[in-house]
Amino acid sequence: MLHDIEGYTHDEIGDRLGIESGTSKSQLFHARRAVRAFLGGRTGVKPKGATA
Repeated sequence: MLHDIEGYTHDEIGDRLGIESGTSKSQLFHARRAVRAFLGGRTGVKPKGATA
């Protein structure tokens, strides 16, 4: 949310949260992938509880 909605850079997010900017980028990547999987996108990641 800080990056996509509020418009903060990864460096700014890192400073605010006390993490490296690379960690912010990684967390954003994983969050987007989880949302795509939840919404049924073709990401290669199955939502939790998926059996097919």
